[in-house]
Amino acid sequence: MTTHIVFCYGTLRKGQSNHAILNGARCIEEHCWTKGKLFDTYLGYPVFTHSIPTDNVYGELYEVTDEGLVALDELEGFHGEDSHDNLYERIVQEVYTTTGEMKASVYIEGKNQDLCKQYISSGDWNEYCTQSEHEK
Repeated sequence: MTTHIVFCYGTLRKGQSNHAILNGARCIEEHCWTKGKLFDTYLGYPVFTHSIPTDNVYGELYEVTDEGLVALDELEGFHGEDSHDNLYERIVQEVYTTTGEMKASVYIEGKNQDLCKQYISSGDWNEYCTQSEHEK
């Protein structure tokens, strides 16, 4: 059975609305980060942009099966590398943990930068959601 390492930074994280999709996936690391910028879409989920940033985006690493990756692709609107209909793109980049580095798939903003509404300077969706709840 083939497995894939996926970096989850938004609604797939523990305590978030889409975490159940990872049911059966093995959590490799609960506290890790990668380079990028994080934005609130104002649609209930964040978007990650890939650039040459100095920002960290925080999340969790999971090991998923082929079936799990298909379910994630469906959730993220990823239809393949050559598809023009992708909501998100899936790339592989370095993720940093307290014990080292590893390559992981990351879903990033595809062709719709209009989704990037509010920059999240902390780079942490869970923290941002908690702060937003306190402000209401």
